[in-house]
Amino acid sequence: SYIEGYIQDIFRWHRGDTHFTLNYGIRFAHWDFNKETLLSPRASLAIVPASNQNITYRVATGVYYQAPFYKELRDTVTTSGVTVVTLNKNIKSQKSIHFIAALDYRFSMRERPFKFTAEAYYKALSDLIPYNVQNVKITYYGQNLCSGYAAGLDLKLFGEFVPVTDSWLTFSVMRTQQKMNGQWVPLPTDQRYALNLHFT
Repeated sequence: SYIEGYIQDIFRWHRGDTHFTLNYGIRFAHWDFNKETLLSPRASLAIVPASNQNITYRVATGVYYQAPFYKELRDTVTTSGVTVVTLNKNIKSQKSIHFIAALDYRFSMRERPFKFTAEAYYKALSDLIPYNVQNVKITYYGQNLCSGYAAGLDLKLFGEFVPVTDSWLTFSVMRTQQKMNGQWVPLPTDQRYALNLHFT
């Protein structure tokens, strides 16, 4: 059985015309399969300064877990052409510690609302379950063998070029690697640059 629950709260206050919003909570999970109990605290703080009410500064941190799926549980060994599959009951959830700093800027252009967002992040990864991708086939190692990180910057311009219709332009830079057998190698999800446009 898998049991999960969470507690969350929001606390708001101000100093003069500077407004603060603190969102914090903790998530709990327990899985009988590997006898793993997880506690995942997280918090985010948003600040709207008195000097410019159209700007919001945001910082956030938290501990996140991803429980393994069936394909990640499988420990596959092939000997002399014979493949044996067992489920690894000692496997752990993959862990990620997030650190995020962001800026939101709201403005008007031709009397229509727009928002520019910049977000920098770093994620420390541990207990990773590595996998290989060959065309459309994904093969998991079935064990927690690696640690790693993901770091990047996301820029987004969001607005209404046509009234009541959303458009956005995003540009992202990311690097993500894992340490395996003492060497750093890119994760299969490593995508250095990404540009996306949705225009109406």
